[in-house]
Amino acid sequence: MKTTIDHLPEDKQAKLRAITSIFTEPREGAPVGMLILFGSHARGDWVEDAETGYKSDYDFLVVVDTEEQAADVMLWAELERRVRAIIGETPLTLIVHDVKFVNREIRIGQYFFSDIANEGVMLYDSRRFTLAKPKALNAEERLALAERNFASWFDSAGKFWRGSRDYGARLWLKEAAFLLHQATERYYHSAILVHTGYKQRTHDIELLGNLAGEQHALMAGVLPKTEPEEKHLFDLLKRAYIDARYSMSYRISSAELATLQAQVLILAARVREACLEKIATFCGADAMRKDLPTVPQMGEAVLANLSPPPTDPQEFGQWAQNLAELAEQRVQAERQQGRAEGFQAGRALGEANALLLVLRSRGVEVSEELEQRIMACSDPALLAAWLQRVATVASAAELLAG
Repeated sequence: MKTTIDHLPEDKQAKLRAITSIFTEPREGAPVGMLILFGSHARGDWVEDAETGYKSDYDFLVVVDTEEQAADVMLWAELERRVRAIIGETPLTLIVHDVKFVNREIRIGQYFFSDIANEGVMLYDSRRFTLAKPKALNAEERLALAERNFASWFDSAGKFWRGSRDYGARLWLKEAAFLLHQATERYYHSAILVHTGYKQRTHDIELLGNLAGEQHALMAGVLPKTEPEEKHLFDLLKRAYIDARYSMSYRISSAELATLQAQVLILAARVREACLEKIATFCGADAMRKDLPTVPQMGEAVLANLSPPPTDPQEFGQWAQNLAELAEQRVQAERQQGRAEGFQAGRALGEANALLLVLRSRGVEVSEELEQRIMACSDPALLAAWLQRVATVASAAELLAG
């Protein structure tokens, strides 16, 4: 781990020295064992875009001796408040864990903590303990890690997709596009983590798509960019990460959003199939967890009484997390109520409506007879196959003929 911040400009170095003093100044029973800078400021690839206002976070990991110290919410909230007074409007990520937890995560090869150990900058070290070193994993450990990464990131992606649909239904389109970008990014991250054990440090969904496609043919070229309209749609999705939050000129229509939402569902299905295939190679399909997350469905109910999106772009992270939690509560409630048959019927109806919406948004003519055939279909496998082709076919007849 690095111990110098000489790669940073002097003003940032001064801020980091002031922040370090906050955590290390004499305190009775001071719990800080290590203060580590990680992320873009540690690597040296931080961003401060004057045009959009986007700024990379300051990311800090505090390592303490015990779980009880890590759980002292009042202490860390006060220290975070003091840090924010130094860094101003720049976003802040402050996480606190006990050393036992951190070392366990490093030993099992969890990318997040391994990256911190390898690339972070030690701002303060009490020398009360040391960090572990990653070790080679056996097949069972690789299986557990792959399942853990897939469950976390794929499930998170589904929550953001649901949030995009909820906000799109209220015509909060820019925010819905941002959430859809987050869903796309997370689907790709889940795929790359399962296949490589490594999380790419980028929000560029074009790059992530290329990397995922290199791992499995199922994930290659899922979001089309061949035709001008396809390029336009993909560009809207790609730019949503920054422009939907910061740019006054960003625009996306309801039809464009719906088409992209359908395409991202296709991506989700491809990612899941490729990931389950990879996970099965570690210890066999019988050893896999049976509760791995599934793909969201168009037929799910839309959340009611949503709060409006924030006006401050810096608050988008917490807003998106809150919305994801609401989406999770919605899914859990549906499962607990046991509405399996009604849910399946609603899902089929939603997928049929999605097919028709995408076809018409692309200018594809749909006859009354073909519309009736699509709406009458209740076969999940057939509907899934149609959804995979709907973004590229030239006619409704071609869609149903496959």
